[in-house]
This record gives sequence, structure tokens and C-alpha cells, in this order.
Amino acid sequence: MIDIVEHVVTALVSTKLPVLFNSVPTGSNIPNQYITFLEVTSSAALEAADREFETKRLIQVNVWSKGNYYQLVEDVKKLLESADYERTLEYDNPKSDGDSHFNKVLQFAFFDEY
Repeated sequence: MIDIVEHVVTALVSTKLPVLFNSVPTGSNIPNQYITFLEVTSSAALEAADREFETKRLIQVNVWSKGNYYQLVEDVKKLLESADYERTLEYDNPKSDGDSHFNKVLQFAFFDEY
């Protein structure tokens, strides 16, 4: 089984942006663009004789940007898909008063073999 945090960060390293697990940047100098992610669920995908051989892991990736993030979102999708993630959902999170960044939510399934 892989370290999912390391796997996602490594897959997205070429974006040259902060990639944060289950947190957001803090302080007075928040980047114009950054990526956050977390594991939403993990469940058995393949079992035999009471033994799990494959786990389906659902990962949520949030792309944050103060401006247009179309190309960044496309890059993130390509990078994760090339690392064997399957995109299952994508939507824009509505921006509210007081939000400093736009937010695109992407969900991916990853099948992790033992």
C-alpha cells in the first residue's frame, strides 16, 4: 500500500505550487495559487478469502486561485491521471463574500494494490 500523501504531492510537484495535505496556507502571505487535498474515503475494492487485495481510495483535490485557474486545473487533471488516478467528479465551489480565492473541486479514485 502506498503513502497517499507522498504519492499525490509527488504527482503534482511539477506545478511548482504549494501542495498541502488537509490544510490551507496561513499567515499574511497566502500564495495566489495553491493546491490542497485529502482522502475522502477508503474501501475494499477486491477481496478474496477474507483478504483485501485492492483498496479504492477517493481523493479530493482543491485548486485555489485568485484569478483564472482553467489551465492549472487542466494540468492537475493530466498529472493525476498520468499517475493512475481516475477523475470521478469536478465542480466549481461558489465564491462567497470574504473569500480570497476561487476554488475548483476535483475528486479522483485511486486503486491501491497490496
